[in-house]
Amino acid sequence: MSLKIWILFMFGFAIYLRSSGQFCVRRFVNDQWISKGDCGGPGRMSEKQKELEHKIKDEKKCILGHGWTVFQRRINGDVDFNRNWTDYVRGFGNCEGDFWLGLEKLHEMTTDGNMELEINMIEKSSIPLFDGTRWEAKYRSFIVGPGSDNYTLHVSGYSGNTTSDHLSSHNNRQFSTYDADHDSRNDLNCAFHREGGWWYDECGFSSSLNGNFHKTKYKGIWWGLNRIGIHQLLRFSEMKIRRRS
Repeated sequence: MSLKIWILFMFGFAIYLRSSGQFCVRRFVNDQWISKGDCGGPGRMSEKQKELEHKIKDEKKCILGHGWTVFQRRINGDVDFNRNWTDYVRGFGNCEGDFWLGLEKLHEMTTDGNMELEINMIEKSSIPLFDGTRWEAKYRSFIVGPGSDNYTLHVSGYSGNTTSDHLSSHNNRQFSTYDADHDSRNDLNCAFHREGGWWYDECGFSSSLNGNFHKTKYKGIWWGLNRIGIHQLLRFSEMKIRRRS
């Protein structure tokens, strides 16, 4: 093959790559996507590029004011939280509704030990006087360990207006799902029993914010015991973290 023909062939092949979208680099800069090369629009982006774009846009929605980043939200029960280990590690839902950011991401964000946690909740009660009561629990330190330790919870420094601190009893507990039982009970899988992944202690009466949104008692979403000694059921919960000042 002559040099001239070879040059023409390579030139034509380069044009083909550009027209097929394979000559495409996209970066998210200053709240917008910048394309280098011919990306051909959303219809011709690769599946990986689409996934990245959605992920970044979703994560931006999770960022609130004053440095807070939401990693858990229960708002209407549209997303099933009775999921397997892989789902809880990767995350699911989206920041505009029911949502779980993912254990691996939580570990990456808290590994330096300089994050605080705030939990906002709204009570669901059959007693009109109490229904809609807003609760707030704050923790000075919040760390999620590595996957090699099953994302163990490290939490301390409670303050807030809840009836009591119902997360510290889960301190130093590994995360459990229905297919990955890491709680301290030998006779019971707490995640299966409570219908959601969590840092369970002994399936006791502390907290379970990832339970079944549509159920009551111990399979719903709840925060300890209420004023009359029964599960304090919730119709909203939001967990968020930020770097300590």
